Amino acid sequence: MKKIFYQQFFLVVAAALLTTFTMVSCNNGSRANRNWLAENTHAFPNTNWAFEEEVLDFDFDIKDTAKRYDVLVSLVYDTAVATLQDIPLSFTLSTPDGMKSFSTSHFLLSRKDNPDIQLTGEGSNAEVDVLVYPERKFKVPGKYTLTVYRRAEKADNLGFISLTTKVGEAK
Repeated sequence: MKKIFYQQFFLVVAAALLTTFTMVSCNNGSRANRNWLAENTHAFPNTNWAFEEEVLDFDFDIKDTAKRYDVLVSLVYDTAVATLQDIPLSFTLSTPDGMKSFSTSHFLLSRKDNPDIQLTGEGSNAEVDVLVYPERKFKVPGKYTLTVYRRAEKADNLGFISLTTKVGEAK
């Protein structure tokens, strides 16, 4: 009987340690405590991600091609105003030599669906991140452009404060 109890206890402790390790390792330092090589922010006038801003370009320079980089997009929004819960996005990464790569993702704005949403400490504002290109190896030094396409069905989307791209060394 004691042997079964110890085996179950060991399994519970092992599962808890594995869960803790997984949660810690999945947080790749994408938050503010990380040093970003490039950070570009686009503020939305009147907190409205309007149809005219459906496509946004962000430029950044890469000098060291030996390293791997994370490319992250961060959205700050007002939880009391924003009505969308899922914002589909497409991304195009253009290289200095004219090559392009494509990616798709989306912002999940429901805390029930996305526990990684962080409150900013400013009223009801929150921040959500999408790691678009993890551990990306850039082959050519120079200016890169990340184009963000918002594919939400509504023309105007109220409650959105800013969109920021961040590029930093992969951890």
